[in-house]
Amino acid sequence: MPFCLTAFEGSVISVLVRIAFEGAVGVTLLNYVSGFLAVTPALANITSFIWVRIGHGRDKIRFIRTLQLVVIGLVGVMGFVPLSEVGLVGLSAGVFLARTCWSGISTIRSTVWHANYPQGTRARVTGKFAIVQVALIAFLSWGLGQAMDRNANAFRLMFPVGALLGFVAFLLWGGIRVRGQAALIKRETEGDVRDMPSFNPASLARVLIDDHAYARYMFCQFLLGMGNITAMVVLPVMMRERFDADYSQALWITSSISLATMPLAIPLWARFLDHTHIVHFRAVHSWVFVGALGMLSLAAWTGRYEWLYVFAVLKGIGFGGGVLGWTLGHLDFAPAGKESQYMGVHVTLTGVRGVLAWIGGMWLYGVFADPARPELSAVTPMICLVVTTLGAIGFVVMSRGYRAPPSTRPAGAPEPAPPVRASE
Repeated sequence: MPFCLTAFEGSVISVLVRIAFEGAVGVTLLNYVSGFLAVTPALANITSFIWVRIGHGRDKIRFIRTLQLVVIGLVGVMGFVPLSEVGLVGLSAGVFLARTCWSGISTIRSTVWHANYPQGTRARVTGKFAIVQVALIAFLSWGLGQAMDRNANAFRLMFPVGALLGFVAFLLWGGIRVRGQAALIKRETEGDVRDMPSFNPASLARVLIDDHAYARYMFCQFLLGMGNITAMVVLPVMMRERFDADYSQALWITSSISLATMPLAIPLWARFLDHTHIVHFRAVHSWVFVGALGMLSLAAWTGRYEWLYVFAVLKGIGFGGGVLGWTLGHLDFAPAGKESQYMGVHVTLTGVRGVLAWIGGMWLYGVFADPARPELSAVTPMICLVVTTLGAIGFVVMSRGYRAPPSTRPAGAPEPAPPVRASE
């Protein structure tokens, strides 16, 4: 699937569009669309509550494969869009729809992983999946940048080829089985009607009202993610306007270095997460993002390219833990049979902060960015740094004295699990 996923990876497609459509559409429109594409992974998650409801009580693998087919078809079509305003709108719609379907895949896939892998090894198993995916996307995004610098129409061949290779993944997924799926579907269909997911997004609020610990965790996660996503929104624009980067340079910073770093970091974070609760994990892990945004702010202020490399490496280390915490963290709170509902709350809130980050991030950048004073482009990432730091502090405060319920404690962990300080 990474051959297909690269085409609508936010950090890749936003850079491609920002440079490829330059001169074909207005700069303001292009900047907002580029920011929109950068944040589509978060924006699309706001539809999670719909996927939770549709997938409830259904065969999980069949559901995932149906969405995969839609994604593959959209990627194939993306290679034929014209470089015009109509093409820009069509491409943006296709990327958003593909990301929306991928949100459904991610939401239901967490239930599959919960059923198939025990908690004591789940993070390491999931980490191996993530390593393969991010390593391939890192290589493919680098290759796409090199190809686009040589031939601006290279994406017209690479996207359809990616779709064909994605179809191979669709065929392979047909062999996946879900342990205890019959019992799982029975629990979902015969459980308390009040616990069943609804098309009404307000129903997800019940999870937060009933589980105060999860609500506090989501609040801290909202702050942490808000700063990170907002920075990712303005990054493609900054790479072009502040650093005058071409395809290869921009993709190297926004995508390739970070993704190449993730496989080195994921096994370390996985071992940590397998032996501690997600709250204690986040109390340590969040500070990597604080450091990354500090480096991005410094690079934007000074105009020194070398700080961008430090930022990209730290971002990759942070994402290495983030891909595990984001995918598995809710399982440390969710009762049996309600995994999809808890994941639905998590990814829907990710979508909400994606909307706020896109609109707020581009507005902030437009207010402070000044061609006569390029160092002011650093104001937006500095604000992101403050918000993310507040989220990291929130996790530290929550982790002090926090004890995981026995049902959520990792297998083999001591009782009760000791709190982890940020300094540790």
